Amino acid sequence: MSREQFLQMVRTYIEADPEAAPHVAGYVQAGLNAALTQAYERAADMECALAALAAKRYKGADALVLDKLRKWEGKTALRWDWLTTPNTK
Repeated sequence: MSREQFLQMVRTYIEADPEAAPHVAGYVQAGLNAALTQAYERAADMECALAALAAKRYKGADALVLDKLRKWEGKTALRWDWLTTPNTK
């Protein structure tokens, strides 16, 4: 379902049952809160990975960095898969 189809469906439903609007708003707020929580978690993991990279003295820094990057694979602005996938050559 496209975004436009979904929004039109919500509009049509609320036209027929206006009392459902506060429930829709509640679910929207819950979705926004979940996205914000995930963004904070991702930011914390990236900070941790960068700190570990900066402090190469930490034994196991490479494993920590790779673990944090794998967790967010496909969900970040940059692609890190070149770093997290083993070299098969």
